[in-house]
Amino acid sequence: MSAEWGILKEPTLAAPEPTEPSRADERAARSSPGAWSEDLGRFGSERWELPGFGESGPKCGVWYPDNVCNECGHVDMNAHKCGRRTCPECWAMWAKEASVRATVRVQGFRYVHDFKQVVHATVSPTEGDIMTEREFYKGKKKAAEMAQEKGFKGCAVVAHPWRVTDDAKEMYNAVDRDVGIWVWLRHEFAEPEIQELIYWSPHYHIIGPSTPDMEPASDSDEWVYKFIRSVKPMGGASDREAHEDVYGAFRYLLSHTGWPEGETKQAITWYGDLANAVFVEDATEDWQIQKPSEGVRDSIQRHTEEVAGVSVEEDGGDELGDGRDDEGDCPCDDCGGVLIDVLDVERYLRHNEPPPDVARVMTTCYEWRLGRLQPPPGMRRPSTEEEARGVLEQLL
Repeated sequence: MSAEWGILKEPTLAAPEPTEPSRADERAARSSPGAWSEDLGRFGSERWELPGFGESGPKCGVWYPDNVCNECGHVDMNAHKCGRRTCPECWAMWAKEASVRATVRVQGFRYVHDFKQVVHATVSPTEGDIMTEREFYKGKKKAAEMAQEKGFKGCAVVAHPWRVTDDAKEMYNAVDRDVGIWVWLRHEFAEPEIQELIYWSPHYHIIGPSTPDMEPASDSDEWVYKFIRSVKPMGGASDREAHEDVYGAFRYLLSHTGWPEGETKQAITWYGDLANAVFVEDATEDWQIQKPSEGVRDSIQRHTEEVAGVSVEEDGGDELGDGRDDEGDCPCDDCGGVLIDVLDVERYLRHNEPPPDVARVMTTCYEWRLGRLQPPPGMRRPSTEEEARGVLEQLL
């Protein structure tokens, strides 16, 4: 993150004086066909949420003993992850996992059915058409039907309730940035500030395989259709570059999808040949579409996970999982021991005799993890590794 971005922490949100449209304005207008007027306000549910601006799970962020060395008693601590899309700490993990699954689905279809072209497009409802929560979700199906008419064989639909305001675009275009505008917004502003920089303008992003002769946008289209781009060609199940391109598209779209507060519906919905009931492992009916073998899916998933890496939103520790193995060599110098998963301690002790002091540490961690031993009052929810080690000292 460049240092220059820090000057935008407290933006002035007053409307600028009328001027001739700048080139940035013209680019923004061309890139947002179907955008609504900013002065329409917000509609639908009383509150709509962005990923990561809601509630965490009850144990999220609480540290616990994860692994214990069978020789020296070293304890690896870890923090619970709830994995919720609403969680400020875990939403990036949710987005990454969902994007990997979506990539495996799209690329698996391409692999089996030899589709050269996968397209990203948008469908934008006419201003005022989507004014309620029910209409917002019905619009997904309508957008998918329109995409199929254009030539999509099947598709994923990711709904976006908002667009960014002209003020936000001006600020974004005024800084040196190497990320999309929504990633920039999430990094630079708190939720109340973001709400002042976005407005209700629901639209639907479409990603899926298409025919080579797909139909372009037309003035007769009921809603505004826009072709964004074709993703990179796929050279096989191990084509990491192609998988990365599809993954990156889904990952960015999920950074600013939205839903009514408390809603649990999936953020990615599948239609046509990629629908859950159609794209199946054992396609025996004429209307069913064969999935690739488990081996092919595993290969695509493995390569996608390798290229996913740590995305911009995850810099600073918000990684997918904890980055540690359940078992492995002890990190202590000159130890030579092996880390034992705390949940496997009871079974391990039935067949092995570690030093008495190590066995005590192992048993204490096991009892704590199962809730049979409770940390002292005021220490029951350690929020850092240091606090968790303090709890262990008290329990020992």
